[in-house]
Amino acid sequence: MNDRDEAELIRTLARAAESAPEPKGDLVVTIRRRRGRRTRRRVQSALAVAGVIAMIGGGTAVARGAFFDRGGEGQVVSRATSSTEGSPLVTPSPSASPRRVVRPAAEVWPSAVFTIPAKAADGWRYRPVTGLSATELLLTAESSFEKAGRLEVYDTVTRKSTVLTDMPATGVKGYFVQGYEVGADSIAWWGETPNNSDRWADFWVMPRSGGTPKRVGEVTGDLSRVTRIGVTSDSVVWSVTGGGIYRMPMSGGAPERVEGTDGLHLLSWPLAVDFGEKEGGDVFKNQSKVVDLETGRVTEVKAPEGVTSLRCGPIWCFGDGSDEGDGTLVQKLDGSDGKILPGLFPAPYMKDIGGRFGMLSVGGERGTGGYFPSRVVYDPDSGFVAGIGTGNGGSLGRGISSSPTSILYWDEGKKQVTECKTVDGRILPPQASGEPVPRGEGTACSMKEVGGGKELTVVNLLAVPPTE
Repeated sequence: MNDRDEAELIRTLARAAESAPEPKGDLVVTIRRRRGRRTRRRVQSALAVAGVIAMIGGGTAVARGAFFDRGGEGQVVSRATSSTEGSPLVTPSPSASPRRVVRPAAEVWPSAVFTIPAKAADGWRYRPVTGLSATELLLTAESSFEKAGRLEVYDTVTRKSTVLTDMPATGVKGYFVQGYEVGADSIAWWGETPNNSDRWADFWVMPRSGGTPKRVGEVTGDLSRVTRIGVTSDSVVWSVTGGGIYRMPMSGGAPERVEGTDGLHLLSWPLAVDFGEKEGGDVFKNQSKVVDLETGRVTEVKAPEGVTSLRCGPIWCFGDGSDEGDGTLVQKLDGSDGKILPGLFPAPYMKDIGGRFGMLSVGGERGTGGYFPSRVVYDPDSGFVAGIGTGNGGSLGRGISSSPTSILYWDEGKKQVTECKTVDGRILPPQASGEPVPRGEGTACSMKEVGGGKELTVVNLLAVPPTE
């Protein structure tokens, strides 16, 4: 499980705490009250996430350490009184929500689901980036965790991989690639040193067909606080945390600000929006426009009253419709074709995938034959809902492209288990401020992922026919 997945899981658990219906009343008052509660609930939910507390000999033990670690291993921090091993981490549905039966993506879109090796022949781990076509995947091969050594293309028909390039050695200590972007003719990426205080980033580009990468240049200060990148025929473009979009020619030269982009963030070139995922502002704020930076066209987004966290792709928007109903609001940019999806709840920052679909959490009873998905993908064009992941506690990944990826993946053979051991209760912190230090023996538990490592199940949304 990578850092992006960890943050998303915490946000989803926070969303779970918000699912209970609230009294109806004046809408403005209700929204203000709800927002105040949400802020508190996000903190409370992060603490109440799938932990195990045991009472032994009168001593209460609370496991110490970080809940998530690299690869899903680490000790649990929790105040939850119990949890069920392997239970799906999804939003519980209010009792009023109808039962929704979810079928696996392999049944809904059989042409879009397949398996690939989890590792290359030399043992390097594969990490999907995005789909290049309905039958081709862009992958990185990692020599160690998140250390990409190669870029490869995997053909799902021939089940063979072709090396596009060996990743260049930067010579920069602590350097990690942060995101890749596929253009019509080129593949670009950017990197930084995320584990130190340097405010620095650089950009690379290579032919889409393969070849030697070229370092375009580097930036420092505020220009290095990259949120997303894009690539055109002659430039690398990127948006920054505080808003604004910049361009750097592939031929070299100083970065320049793209005119008229104050407050804008890249979605997928040439589209920009007025909300950035690293903005650090109000996560409940609604997106209000989509801007085409090539034509200058501005499309205003119409959000219904009471809807929050509205996020839009090129055509469709998804938002928190819990003030309008029990679920997710889906609509087109102009507000047409809007409806509430009962029992489906938006996952912040992951609503738009593949430029057409929404990734959502599912609540209530679901599945057939014991199937419980980790998430669902909703297709507004067809109305189909497809389950992804297994809900057995194993992590669910998404491609690491800068633009909304078309790839989702998981390891069917991997599951999350709880391991506990008896410890001296005195080494564990009290459950709450002012409470006495636990005495006697206690149980410290940790959760880790076990098994798997042979194959990845991949959903390539580029392989979903437009009419399905």
